[in-house]
Amino acid sequence: MGHVRVYSISDSIARIQKLQGKNVIHPIGWDAFGLPAENAAIERNILPQKWTDSNIKTMKNQLLQLGLNFDWDREISTCSPDYYKWTQYIFLKLFENDLAYQSKAKVNWDPVDNTVLADEQVDDNGCSWRSGAKVEKKTLTQWFIKTTKYAKQLYDGLSSDSLENWKDIINLQKHWIGECDGVVVSFNIKIKNKVQHIEIWSSEPYKFIHGDYIFIKKDNTMLQELSHDEINNLKCYNPVSEKEISVYVSDDVNYPEGRDVYIASPAVDADDYKLIKSLNIPLDIQRINIDYNTENKKGIELAQSKKVGGYYSSSKLKDWLISRQRYWGTPIPIIHCPSCGAVPVPYEDLPVVLPEKKTDESSLNLSSIESWVNCKCPQCSGNARRECDTMDTFVDSSWYYYRYLDPQNKEAPFNIESLAGVTPVNCYIGGKEHAVLHLYYARFMSYFLHSIGLTPTQEPFKKLLVQGMIMGQSYKVKSTGKYIKSEDVEQVGKGYKEKATGETVLAQWEKMSKSKFNGENPQRLLTEYGCDTTRLLILSDVPPETSRKWSDATLPGALNWQHRLWRTIREFLKHRNNPELFNNTSLSSQVEEFDTKTWNSRNYFIATATYHFLHTQKLSVGISRLQSLTAILRNNVPPAVVANSKEYELALANLIVMLSPITPHFCSELWSGFLSAPHRLSNNIDAIDWNKEVLQQKWPKVDSKYPLSFLCKVDGADRCDLKIIGNELNNMTEAKALEIMLKEKLVSDRIKTDIIKTKYELYPDCRAILHIFTERSAKVKKNKKDEELKRSQA
Repeated sequence: MGHVRVYSISDSIARIQKLQGKNVIHPIGWDAFGLPAENAAIERNILPQKWTDSNIKTMKNQLLQLGLNFDWDREISTCSPDYYKWTQYIFLKLFENDLAYQSKAKVNWDPVDNTVLADEQVDDNGCSWRSGAKVEKKTLTQWFIKTTKYAKQLYDGLSSDSLENWKDIINLQKHWIGECDGVVVSFNIKIKNKVQHIEIWSSEPYKFIHGDYIFIKKDNTMLQELSHDEINNLKCYNPVSEKEISVYVSDDVNYPEGRDVYIASPAVDADDYKLIKSLNIPLDIQRINIDYNTENKKGIELAQSKKVGGYYSSSKLKDWLISRQRYWGTPIPIIHCPSCGAVPVPYEDLPVVLPEKKTDESSLNLSSIESWVNCKCPQCSGNARRECDTMDTFVDSSWYYYRYLDPQNKEAPFNIESLAGVTPVNCYIGGKEHAVLHLYYARFMSYFLHSIGLTPTQEPFKKLLVQGMIMGQSYKVKSTGKYIKSEDVEQVGKGYKEKATGETVLAQWEKMSKSKFNGENPQRLLTEYGCDTTRLLILSDVPPETSRKWSDATLPGALNWQHRLWRTIREFLKHRNNPELFNNTSLSSQVEEFDTKTWNSRNYFIATATYHFLHTQKLSVGISRLQSLTAILRNNVPPAVVANSKEYELALANLIVMLSPITPHFCSELWSGFLSAPHRLSNNIDAIDWNKEVLQQKWPKVDSKYPLSFLCKVDGADRCDLKIIGNELNNMTEAKALEIMLKEKLVSDRIKTDIIKTKYELYPDCRAILHIFTERSAKVKKNKKDEELKRSQA
């Protein structure tokens, strides 16, 4: 049902935009690799590829049953070699730019799915986002993507005016990335005669020049295989100062949040001086005074010039761990050679294709398929082994939106010419749970691809439409917590009991789940009511952002409205075909009175429905406006008026056209009946193209002389709502809007302090909103932030 909802939303928006005359790309693809498919295939003792192909076929058929208008010519699947060849290509580009690296680390291990998880894939309770299992800690050598290098750019980009309707997603991502108030530099440390890299973060970059001591926590992964003597003789090479620095292991250091390494400069920092003294470490330095701003800048410039870091990040943000110890994923295109180390697979040898797997093989990863693992090194031609980890599926889905624009390209993932003038994506529809998952990874990937000249824009998505969950009513025995089916429950007064035992049952709304017996099968709805009624049900009552409580109780409302519309067309045809009613001049005053009233109603509902369908995308509100227009056309309108009113004919046509993105097949039938009516009264009006189907019509517009709403908000509160003739409002500038509103007493009386900024929103043929912000609002905002900071510190 979640899929039914999200695709009904996107299909309706795509159809609305097409009726607006836009060139719309509404693509579809399959995020087909990953654990759910692989685990399901193992349970059924079939190959993951076979199981995945079967599911794609089934779901594609369901999407077609829903009447969704996807551009199937752009269809992609992430498990196809034609696609993951380019995922591997992008990985190699990351590797070339020192953004993909392998490191030993303490990682999150899912004991159920037997694989590693990125930090973003562990919930607040320490459980896997997929299996729900309690995550364990393991030390493994893994592949990472250095997302932290783009942290500040990604953080700052969230303040861009180009992002529409991101709302609290901005705060969620900012919180995840963290305040980028420090700099990262990669040092070299020798462990067991092997040089390893160690990332050091500091909020004071001058310490990379003047640092004399490095401290590491005792549980640091690198130290676990060292003896006591080896730990006591650790040295670290500072690439910025080009000096060797002593390393000390201690937990008695105030490490930055999320870090287990600290660089100290006692010659400059008084706190560091006290730290060294408190730990009884020999201290033989002269205190120096420096210009902090100058030295901080110099430290960053030196690190960047030597390509060892120098980029801003928060201390808590970690790089993206992409290694997965499973078979069903994109192979990482790296070959491990005893002589040459980690060697990238040559571009001309891509894709590295997954080997065929027998269904009776018990191993979950690639390491057991020796014929595939053993290979030759591309550099020295010596014996070597392929990397056996596969990529996190979020790598596959982090760039697919660009492939949609050039899906048949065999020479590159996409050409920049295919993206020009089309990107960023106009509307991204997804759940809030992806704020620090897909949405974060996709933004990083887009920034990276832009930095190497492959895309014209940094940000991948413009407008964000957060889709709420579909909730089903579940029943749980209070004493045991066991979920039971609705048919095993009876209502007693205001409460519920289990029929068999009389035990008290708790009824609640929860995310639909088979295990909770609160799901709904879309196939039942499609079979019993058809795709249009199903779409109407899922889109009515609540806007897309709100969680939808699913209940059959909403069925009568949607069905009754469709019946009313059907009767309206039948009555319209009946009265138009009655020669006694048509051209009855004795009723001209009655028709004229109805026309005047309906002209206002029709324009009002076009303006408000368009505003919500097109701009706020609160589809349920737009639908309610169309229901109100239906009521106008059915409110005891005399047959003679129906037969002779030009406004009735026009309003009915407008209603069918505006409803068609929601129920395209139903409205096509209504339109067919509408076109068959004789004695057309609107033949000379551009609003109706009598030779085209409803899905080829133009979206209705208000008449140019209709007065539209011009609202002024002062510090967030509605203060004045004027009515301005449509063609005047459409041409009104922000300066003119401010001039008009400042003359209104309701506005001027509320502006007691200086205006610090204004924001003007013009929605052509719908409305305009002028926001005025004063110093008072700035103070209120600051006080609110201070209170939030105090609460977080507490």
